[in-house]
Amino acid sequence: MKLSVALITMTAVFSFSCSLDYGKEVFVKDKIPEFIFINSSFARYENNKKTAELSADRLEQYKSDNASFASNTTFTTWSHDGTIQTEGKCGLLGMDTKNEIYSLFNDIEIKNSDPKLEINAQNLKWNAKTEQLASGKSDTVRIFKNDVEVSGKGFSASSITNAFKFESETEGTIIQQDSTENAAEEGAEQ
Repeated sequence: MKLSVALITMTAVFSFSCSLDYGKEVFVKDKIPEFIFINSSFARYENNKKTAELSADRLEQYKSDNASFASNTTFTTWSHDGTIQTEGKCGLLGMDTKNEIYSLFNDIEIKNSDPKLEINAQNLKWNAKTEQLASGKSDTVRIFKNDVEVSGKGFSASSITNAFKFESETEGTIIQQDSTENAAEEGAEQ
């Protein structure tokens, strides 16, 4: 009787241990970056003109899902005539190059030249295919444009129409100078 209980116990132990999936190694490899770049800078050229540049303290590139992640990132884009179109920075940048989705996090600052505006946020997503920039519904975004400062939640913008909107909880400040101040400033500049 003791021998049969021991055999049943050993058979159960071996059958459980043999049923383990040793294929998990592939899953682990997917989570390890294929390349790691430290204090690096990358540039994109089109028709022999620099169109974009990205610098990061650390950039990790993953082969399996076309993903890259960069920390303490700065970026610049140029228009076809060579003028700076956009400058920005963020603490973390996630790039899905296959779907052309870019997620920005932590202390985001974006300065755009046309239209001229500045965006500050903690969480934004850029879809390069649709040319849409958006935040989460509960994320606060601050916009500075000329003499207007607006902050709100549920931000979205289109670079096609050059329009942006907030879904809720919006507040702002408009600084308006009177005409005597403008005349005095114009006279001082001459």
